[in-house]
Amino acid sequence: MNITQDNFGFEPKSRWGDRNVLPRFEASGRLENVPVCMPAKPAENIDLPVNDKTTNKPHTLVACLWASSSFHTRGNEKKVTDTAIRIQEWIEFHLMSGFDHIYVYDNSGAHTNETSLVEALSVYNISEVTRIDWPFLICNNNIPAHKNSGERSSQYAAESSCNRRFGPYTEWMGAFDADEYLIPMGDHNSMKDVVKKAHSKGTNILSFRSTRAIPNIHYTQTDGDTKRCGSPQSPKCRIKRANETFLETYNCDLHPIPKPEWAKRAKKQLYRPEYVPSHFVHYATITKGLIETYREATEQGKHYNIRFKDDPTEHFTDEVNDAVMLHTKSLVSTDTLNYESACKLNNTDKCWLGFPFPNNVKNEGILSDADGYEYNCYQIEKVNNYWGPLLRSTMEKRGTRS
Repeated sequence: MNITQDNFGFEPKSRWGDRNVLPRFEASGRLENVPVCMPAKPAENIDLPVNDKTTNKPHTLVACLWASSSFHTRGNEKKVTDTAIRIQEWIEFHLMSGFDHIYVYDNSGAHTNETSLVEALSVYNISEVTRIDWPFLICNNNIPAHKNSGERSSQYAAESSCNRRFGPYTEWMGAFDADEYLIPMGDHNSMKDVVKKAHSKGTNILSFRSTRAIPNIHYTQTDGDTKRCGSPQSPKCRIKRANETFLETYNCDLHPIPKPEWAKRAKKQLYRPEYVPSHFVHYATITKGLIETYREATEQGKHYNIRFKDDPTEHFTDEVNDAVMLHTKSLVSTDTLNYESACKLNNTDKCWLGFPFPNNVKNEGILSDADGYEYNCYQIEKVNNYWGPLLRSTMEKRGTRS
């Protein structure tokens, strides 16, 4: 049947005129991001309390994760194949630190028909983890500075899906990568406590600053087997030891906490889906505050701003006393090529290995260790003393640690 004004009831030209910018259907490209259905019931068989504000939602805090068994970094520069190992550690850490459920959007099918994350996720109960097969391609994998900037539409649609499908079942949620750890700090040993405290103070969006961490040399071993890394007799690279956790290995941030203000640019967020019906990677794109009408504001006795302003219910975490994000972005062995010279004091080459400052304090009088390697990173002491040992113990009990 041909769709016309008569049988469809809407014709853009008559509504918007000759200069409307509605694209042709085949050229639109983004209809997958538009929610057209009611949320589907989650696989763990929980009931949604519909229009009953007195009923608690089944979950307090959940996470959405878009991941693939293997992938190429932006610019297709390097291939990373450690996701299956990483994702088990990431899930284990966040379950033990207060998350109720993890929704994994498995993008492996976009790259290969031979592997997926099914086996890696099979160790978890249906009440802990839900896998959603998500074999959809990205538009391009260019670096952000490229003239045709990177466009990971599959990831964006996955986050939109997670928000619409599972947001109604939880008080708080967020979308993260498997190298981003949300770490409760201070007296907090659960992210649930952190978000509950934030909500009690009127926060609907809790933001985390993002800076880069690098592998602590003390958790690595020499590598002379990888191409370009010399030979076993004369290795030129280093790689994480197989029995070490990513959390502890990469607990070596280039910046101390509290993190610098510029680290807000790549922020990640936990948010209340009841307040944030649409979210895009780093930002809440639609909030109840944004779409609040003049009448709604004045009826509540609030001042109505006709110009957009930052959402007053978004706050950044107190990284010392509440929570901090550790970004443990994977390095491949060749990133550390010639580290023995690159990491020495006064060398201008980039050093991608971490040499922690003694006592976590930069001392201008002592800039390098006894071998001349320059100190360059800060550790989160609670990871060393509490979270790291607890993670190893928890993974050993489940059998997910080698």
